[in-house]
Amino acid sequence: MTKLKRSAEQQVADEADRKAQNPVGARQTIADSHADPAFQQNHKRLRAERLAREARLKSKN
Repeated sequence: MTKLKRSAEQQVADEADRKAQNPVGARQTIADSHADPAFQQNHKRLRAERLAREARLKSKN
């Protein structure tokens, strides 16, 4: 079953609701986007390593 696409207004409203429910998380996303490039690269590398580990664990089960 395919999902219906949401309108731009719905997407903006959903994003505003998400930020209202989790203001710290919303601020953290903004802070990460302005982070030092070295931090961003390290964050991406660590995330990729974690996802690879999780994929290996799932494939073993």
